[in-house]
Amino acid sequence: MSIKKSNILLIVGELSTPGGVSVFWNSLLSAFKKTNYFKFNIIEIGGHGKNIFGPVIDQWEVNKRIKSNKNLELGIVNPSLLNRSFFRDGLFAKQMNKNNLPFVVFFHGWDLKFEAIVTKKYINFFLNSFGKAEKIFVLSDDFKTKIIEWGYEGQVIVQTTTVDTTLINNFSLEAKNKIEQTDTSITKILFLSRIIKEKGIFELIDAFKNLNKKVKNLELIIAGDGEEFNQVKKIIKNNKNIRLTGHIEGEKKIAIFKESDIYILPSYTEGLPISVLEAMLFGLPVITTEVGGLKKFFKDKKMGYFIDTKNTIDIENKIELLLSNKNKLKEISEFNYQYAQKNLTNTVVAEALHHHLKELI
Repeated sequence: MSIKKSNILLIVGELSTPGGVSVFWNSLLSAFKKTNYFKFNIIEIGGHGKNIFGPVIDQWEVNKRIKSNKNLELGIVNPSLLNRSFFRDGLFAKQMNKNNLPFVVFFHGWDLKFEAIVTKKYINFFLNSFGKAEKIFVLSDDFKTKIIEWGYEGQVIVQTTTVDTTLINNFSLEAKNKIEQTDTSITKILFLSRIIKEKGIFELIDAFKNLNKKVKNLELIIAGDGEEFNQVKKIIKNNKNIRLTGHIEGEKKIAIFKESDIYILPSYTEGLPISVLEAMLFGLPVITTEVGGLKKFFKDKKMGYFIDTKNTIDIENKIELLLSNKNKLKEISEFNYQYAQKNLTNTVVAEALHHHLKELI
């Protein structure tokens, strides 16, 4: 006897592009394919290039899909708390509410500056769009608190994101640890993110340069692209111990994680960055800031170390702390590897999400 699948409208950015949202949904859709719970009707928004009518086309497509598919039982919208996404996805939410389609909201990115703008000017827009959702999912207790302060009366759920476990299909932490470590082996520190000031990239470079004067056999790998790429390229030009790769994905990203020993992300603000979770999947100790979803998720001294934002000296000290205690580094590495396998896989997160969505259908 076949089981009737619940029909869900999923509005999401292009799934073929890099980024946390596409990683999240590609992983979950893969897990849901193995079950008979849901049938996803997917609308991929954006991808219109320089077409000024792109946003209008997206709204028209969503409206058309809702009206033409009378079997839809639930909608899912995936905004970030940023200017463009807030209003675009808010209009999607309004359309679903107008057509009596129950929906949930996943807030992925969260910008604190725009949060202040919403608090000052756009609470009514929030309540009349996203505020009509049956449930709202966020990545941090702080974000949950703010949404409740804005007057939302539904259920706000703090939900972890997920990682693509196919990344480690041919990876074994035990095998990696068996590789002989000598006094001349190079310890590789990885930064993998957008190269912008707010990710703490300049503080990291300064900290690494200071540390490199005291500690030999260190390499900093900076992987990614962004508006500060050329500036970073300029200031590390003559430093043979810093490698700038540009944007990487696929096998190149896997190779970078495999060869690295420590992951660092000294961001000023975050949701719950996929790169931190991916680093844990490869057993890398993590050094990061106590912001956003990391506040509750990250276990200081077990997963690595918290650092203060915009603090070059603290970055330097925490890296040195790991380098000076190889046993601690190995202990953290093993903890992260095991934790990621048990808690961050797409199967685990899909099961939790299934429970929340099933209640609404």
